[in-house]
Amino acid sequence: MPFLRTIAAAGLMLAAGGSLGAALAAPQVERLRGTIERVEADAVTIRTRAGTVETVRLGSGTRVGQLVPASLDQVKDGSFIGTAAKAGAKPGDPPVALEVLIFPEAMRGAGEGHYPWDRLPDGAGPVETSMTNGTVKAPEVETSMTNGTVGGGGTGASGGRTLTVSYKGQSLAVAVPPGTPVVMLEPADRAVLVPGAKVFAAAVRDGDTLDARSISVGKDGLTPPM
Repeated sequence: MPFLRTIAAAGLMLAAGGSLGAALAAPQVERLRGTIERVEADAVTIRTRAGTVETVRLGSGTRVGQLVPASLDQVKDGSFIGTAAKAGAKPGDPPVALEVLIFPEAMRGAGEGHYPWDRLPDGAGPVETSMTNGTVKAPEVETSMTNGTVGGGGTGASGGRTLTVSYKGQSLAVAVPPGTPVVMLEPADRAVLVPGAKVFAAAVRDGDTLDARSISVGKDGLTPPM
């Protein structure tokens, strides 16, 4: 970037309440998806979906978690979730979830907000997505009462839902089609970091070095969907 553009960008960040030092020192966070190839005392080597190999350092502050299969039935009013979604089919349609992650209560507020995410697999190819982290709010609905005799019936196939996710004083309706992967994040220790495990890692790059902020492992071969 030319020198004048750099100065102009720094000026805009200062006007927004930041500082030049903070602007220049802002860490570059990368999200890695792939399979663990090697585990060392303070690092893991990941072969990414793109075929590259990255060694990620583990520090005292690195959060380790395990992703386990879950269902939409476990998403309740007040649950704190994250969902990566693509745009709806038509203008005005709600975004469509490609995955739903249920956070543990101890991580309520993690990454809260609505922001651009990565290109994720969807059908014939990857699509642009957004990420929304927030609290699920049950919609208020008008009701009526019907008293009568219950006839014979069965359990219908599980359908999709629309989740209203509230974050930072705003809210967003997200359509969750049937079959959308739903996972729950559980705290774990480094014992889950083993060769062959499927992982999702968020790391800060400093030159050629990657320091993991968090790393989540899919349980029993599960591939992290986010």
